[in-house]
Amino acid sequence: MKRFAVVGLMIAALAGCSSQSYIETSSGLSDNFVDKNAAARSRLTLALKYIEIENYQEAKINLDKAVHYSPDNADIYLAYAYYYQKVKERQQAEKAYLYALDLAPGDGNIHNNFGVFLCGIARFDEAEVEFLAAIAVPSYNQIANSYENAGRCALESGDSEKALSYLESSLAYAPQNLDVRLSIAELNYMLADFAVAKQQLTKYESVSKATARSLWLGFKIAEKQNSSAVAEVYSRQLLAQFPLAFQTQKYITNDY
Repeated sequence: MKRFAVVGLMIAALAGCSSQSYIETSSGLSDNFVDKNAAARSRLTLALKYIEIENYQEAKINLDKAVHYSPDNADIYLAYAYYYQKVKERQQAEKAYLYALDLAPGDGNIHNNFGVFLCGIARFDEAEVEFLAAIAVPSYNQIANSYENAGRCALESGDSEKALSYLESSLAYAPQNLDVRLSIAELNYMLADFAVAKQQLTKYESVSKATARSLWLGFKIAEKQNSSAVAEVYSRQLLAQFPLAFQTQKYITNDY
């Protein structure tokens, strides 16, 4: 069930506009072509593309050039944080997140992504604070993602009830998110609320093709509700459609 939604790692327009234009040449900067903000955007775009293809050396070169052109831009430090996460420099990543937040304390994307980072290193309470800070930003438009992140982080920490609450909030903002709906069904099953688990699974099944995960959950719910005929239907589908899935192996070995 673990999946985190990282948002904001795309190029946003850099605020402000310089009074003079520049273009980069081999000898430095020359006038009257491209302004510094445009140069920073270009370098930031390149850096993120290099991160995507795991060319971290070139990514760092372009980030350094981007920050040279726009030293107080939070988007660049957010990208630095992402870069340091990728190269597993946790201390540097945290410093970059904190500096980005110093520059833009009301940026929900930074709070959300910092929360993902903190949850990934098992600092669950701090992560929750960041997710809620993102949600509290009036202009933030990724609320469903941050509630989902808070829920999955709570689940990672072992708090199933809190996880369920946050995932339900996420679903309220994005009812089309089938993965969240199925996760809610699974959590209700874990919390022994089999009727609600079945209700959520039925809604999921009405708009989605069966998966090994959904069939396995349906089988387990039916078993708990003593619906042997329904359980038989789910088990046959699981065996026929997903013979190699780990859920099928659990069924075969009675591991449930």
